Amino acid sequence: MILIAKLKSYLATIGTALAILAGVFFYGQRAGRTAAKDAQAAANAKAIKRAGEVENEVKNLDDAGVDDALGKWMRDKR
Repeated sequence: MILIAKLKSYLATIGTALAILAGVFFYGQRAGRTAAKDAQAAANAKAIKRAGEVENEVKNLDDAGVDDALGKWMRDKR
């Protein structure tokens, strides 16, 4: 009887320890996921800002200026 009681207390202790470890693990997973989402959102905002700057730059050029600026991307090297 005493052996079974001791075994139950050990199992309860081990179960509690495993539950704590699982909680810490899942907390870390959630924190990492949140940090990754924040970093991706910052990168997206930076890309959107840069795209807007390029679009405004192209809008302010005349036709010849756009042709000159895009000439480096052309195969036939106008």
